[in-house]
Formats: sequence, structure tokens, C-alpha cells
Amino acid sequence: MPDPVTIERFTELFRGGKIAKDNINGSAGFRPWENPAGGYYPADGNVFQTAVQGHLSDPKRPIGVYPIKAPETSQGGSQSVSEEIPICTVWWGCVDWDEGEDESFTHALNTQTVLSQCGVTSWIERSRSKGYHLWVFFTQEISARQVREGLVGACQIVNAPTREVNPKQIELTGKGIGNGVRLPYPAGAREGRNVAIKNDEDLPLVEFTELAHNSRTSPTKWVKVHSLYRPTSAHNPAATSKPLLPSPFVLSGIAATIRRNGPRKTAEKPHGDRSATLFALGCAMYRQGFRPADIMIEVTEADKEWGGKYDKRPDGQQRLWNMVEHCVECAWDNDY
Repeated sequence: MPDPVTIERFTELFRGGKIAKDNINGSAGFRPWENPAGGYYPADGNVFQTAVQGHLSDPKRPIGVYPIKAPETSQGGSQSVSEEIPICTVWWGCVDWDEGEDESFTHALNTQTVLSQCGVTSWIERSRSKGYHLWVFFTQEISARQVREGLVGACQIVNAPTREVNPKQIELTGKGIGNGVRLPYPAGAREGRNVAIKNDEDLPLVEFTELAHNSRTSPTKWVKVHSLYRPTSAHNPAATSKPLLPSPFVLSGIAATIRRNGPRKTAEKPHGDRSATLFALGCAMYRQGFRPADIMIEVTEADKEWGGKYDKRPDGQQRLWNMVEHCVECAWDNDY
């Protein structure tokens, strides 16, 4: 059985929304793990750590994870306006290629190179049959939309297929839990499969968990990867389901609160600091998964409603766009 530190690190790397039972030889197949008390077991906390221990030590207990975590809700069932991360989030992203051994490996290496050039560490895994997975792990939850779009963008640069970019969804509806991915290193895996590699050499479980845990990507580092994304209807699962343009009625959490309350009053500016508040709105929106173009539309409308500080200037649009770009750079800082 793996040592406790390895189990703990593996648990932190692969946590997510729900646990999947991977009944390889049974009729059930890959399915969410039902809790007899109702619902499905979460891929987090002690329950998940116990499942991970089984996955790593018992050939009869392999698991997978559905990566997307739904927004937290208040006791009344509605989302709290003060919630820090009020959108669907993930702790990791994964691309799965099943194009044949050589072609899939080439796609994985090329995409890994793009991520590396952006300062992001990723890990290639030989999957169960003839394909490869590429994993990216994060130091904290970030929006599913930013992770999906960033991975799609990295793949686009090198013309790698994007059919199996996870998370596959950027939001959950009804009782949906999204799509899941089998985890690497199941006990009893075929030799050389379901294992992470480095320089085409198998990485032992202990070494992989230590290296991957110590090289997780911060949200700030991911900004550069996310900027690679170029939206198309084929790559954007939300493009045909709802408008992409935000409005005060679809904002939530901190962004909705800022938008509703308007310019913050300070001792120096008793009537409200419009510039600082627009900047805070832009940062909050980026944290929630909005793209820069969406943020530009929202801060432009907010500026008009709050007196048109920039709307009345010849260079107002350029100044607002410069602010949006600064928001993207600073959104994950704690001092904006």
C-alpha cells in the first residue's frame, strides 16, 4: 500500500466534483458512485481519500473523477452574493487523445511544449489502451471555463484534436455532474499503462505525486495560457446554449454585488471612486470565468450608468480596454 503522504498528495491533485466507480469488467462500467443516503460521493475530503487509497492498492477498486464542482449555495438554496467563487470550478484539467500510439504521443508532446512556454507544468500519462492523457493541476480552484478554454487554446496552437478536453462543460444544469476521467496508477494496471512519464520513462507513483504536487499551476500563471484561446462555436460548448454577453442579470457573487452597489465611497472621493470600482468589477468578472471581451462590454455599460467618466473622453474606449487588460493580469492578486 502507498505511504500516507503519497495518498494525501494524490488526493489533493485529483479532487473534483464527484467520484466515479470504474467497473472495468462489469456491465455498470464508468458510473458516478452513489451514496446510499442520497446523491453521489464527493471527490474531496476523507471520503475521497479513502477511495484513492483503494484505487492505488486494490485492483478491484479503480476510480475516476468528474472534475466540475458546482457553485456553493446558501442554506436557502440560492447562491450567496458574497460567495468568492460563485461559478463552476475545477482543480485540474485533462486532454485525452486516442488517435493511435504515435499520433497521440505527438499531440501530447506538442501541447505540453506550448504549456511549458507559458510557464505551466503538465504531465503526460500513457492511458489504458493506445492513447495518452495530458494533465494540469492547480494550486486552487479556478473556473471550469478558463481551464477548458486554456487547454483548447493550447491545442489550437499545434493543431491537436480537442474532442476530449476536460472539463467538457463550463457549467452544470439540473442534477448533471458533467463528464469524468479515469485516474492514473490504478492497482493492477497493465505494465507501462496508466502511468505518468517523463522523457518517455515511467514515473513511479511516489515520484510523480511529489513532482506534480510541487509544480502545480497558480491561477495567475494560467492567464497566459487562457489568452491563447480563440473562440469558435465548435470549441465553445456555451456558444449555442446561451448568450456570451454578460449583463447585470447574469452576474453573480462579488461581481454582482459590485455592479449593484456602484462606485465605492472613500474619504478622498465621497461621491464614489468610479475607476477603482470598475477595476474591481473587471477583476471579479475574470475570476468568475468571463473573457476580456465580455468584461469590456460590462465595464463600458457600468461606466455609462455611473456617470460616463470614460464614455465622455475621446480615448475612453482605449482607456477602458487598457483597464480590462490590467484586470486580467491582476485578477488573482489579493491587493486589488
